[in-house]
Amino acid sequence: MENKPGADAREWIAAHWREDLTLREWWQMLHEHRWAFPAWPEEHGGRGLRSPEIDDVLHAFDEAGIIGAPTGLGVLMGAPIVMTRGSHEQVTRFLGRLATGVEGWCQLFSEPGAGSDLASASCRAERDGDEWIINGQKVWTSGALDSSRGMLIARTDPEQPKHRGMSYFIIEMDQPGVEIRPIKQMNGKSHFNEVFFTDARVADADRIGEPNNGWSVATATLAFERRGLS
Repeated sequence: MENKPGADAREWIAAHWREDLTLREWWQMLHEHRWAFPAWPEEHGGRGLRSPEIDDVLHAFDEAGIIGAPTGLGVLMGAPIVMTRGSHEQVTRFLGRLATGVEGWCQLFSEPGAGSDLASASCRAERDGDEWIINGQKVWTSGALDSSRGMLIARTDPEQPKHRGMSYFIIEMDQPGVEIRPIKQMNGKSHFNEVFFTDARVADADRIGEPNNGWSVATATLAFERRGLS
């Protein structure tokens, strides 16, 4: 027997889907009616659904042959970390832009000398008033060329032990001081990139969590990634 959210989704699709809608209009409509990410809590624009309700909602979209909500690391990892670790202002500012595809985010964790050992990251962030100045390098960053922002781990206090002294930022990618170099793969594609920061800037208002507590936020982000991929 079909659950009520699945039936509601089918009824809503029948009433609202039109082939003349642009992708942006459709994503905006999905978000406004809380069908973009029905697993999100209601206070964050979702419906608070769980399996098997979510499975039936997804099946309703597949059955209708229409596109669903935006995908990518921003909604897979960024949105959950903003919901759980971000401020109310950050939730208000970021979630809608991710849910409607206005922004896509990449993950700026791995470094040439800190791939599997994230705690050894050496990319630096130095405080300058209401901003932080970023210098360093990240590598194996997927989707960097098409991302509006990046989830960045940077060392803010080199005097602390390596699992401390790091902070977590949501940094704008399209700015002076951010250079993206595609990594050529054997198949000719360049899905991964190197990212170089030279006096790039990020507002303190775009820091997630407390200063020097980036390790905790980063491990939570990776947990959301594993959960989402599974």
